[in-house]
Amino acid sequence: MTVIPVRRSSVLARTALAAAVLMAAATACSSSGKSPAATNSPTGGATGGPAGTVTVTEKEYSLAFSEMQLTPGSHTFVAHNAGTTDHALAISGPGVTTMQTSPIPPGGDAQFTVTLQQGSYELWCPIDDHKALGMDAHVQVGAGGTGSPAPTGGATGATPPGNGY
Repeated sequence: MTVIPVRRSSVLARTALAAAVLMAAATACSSSGKSPAATNSPTGGATGGPAGTVTVTEKEYSLAFSEMQLTPGSHTFVAHNAGTTDHALAISGPGVTTMQTSPIPPGGDAQFTVTLQQGSYELWCPIDDHKALGMDAHVQVGAGGTGSPAPTGGATGATPPGNGY
């Protein structure tokens, strides 16, 4: 019987390659199916970012926006859960069928990118009765629009309604 020596570096390289392939496959299969464009990241809080990025901080039971004056175009909404229970973020409005993140654990982040048109958009937490408890807001896009709390009044960082809203 002939023994063929195997280099240790060759075994390590194959092991590293196999691990990378498994991680890529796991990442590709981790979508919840609810919103294919949404991603979750369990670490850290998102703040700031390039133009077109809006951070929405969620906690019991309010939404706070980093930016309320939006122009039509592509925007990435980064939801940060600063609360003590799971939250999520959903949006609907002109040209946008409801899009939402999967549940975000406390301290976690999730995001989606959506193209906004001029008009009014509603953002809310779709988990349990969080929307009814105040996690609901409206954002006006274009024409110098500003946001306002939804009728439930739970949004923070929003401009109060005016002119008989």
